[in-house]
Amino acid sequence: MKTVLWISRHEPLPVQIKTLEQKLRKFRLVKHSKPIATAEKAIELAKNVRADYIIPVLPMSFIIHLVSEAKKHGFTVLRAEMDTLHNCSKQPCPDFDEFQDTIMESRDLDTGETIYRHFRFREFRVLREIKIVSEKF
Repeated sequence: MKTVLWISRHEPLPVQIKTLEQKLRKFRLVKHSKPIATAEKAIELAKNVRADYIIPVLPMSFIIHLVSEAKKHGFTVLRAEMDTLHNCSKQPCPDFDEFQDTIMESRDLDTGETIYRHFRFREFRVLREIKIVSEKF
């Protein structure tokens, strides 16, 4: 049985669980919702739970490190691809589907107004490599 390590303060959506079931059949889901101080701590956690897959909602620098270490430690990093539907004009949003949607609350830094961003899960993608392309300024 495969082990999926879910590192996020957010619970997985029902559609995400269903997608994992379709791909992996039976699996063990280990959820970690507490903050993680370093990418190395995330790798240590993955090794401790014997994760086959990691689904991280972490800073990009952590994810880059996880992807670069994945083969060495025998796990695969997955990214939950979410489509932005809209900013909701009212709550509850009439278009909200609890099976596949999430709404993230934030604040407009200029006005202080609350913003509700509506996202819908599309798919999981395997992260094989993350590149930073730069040029001289």
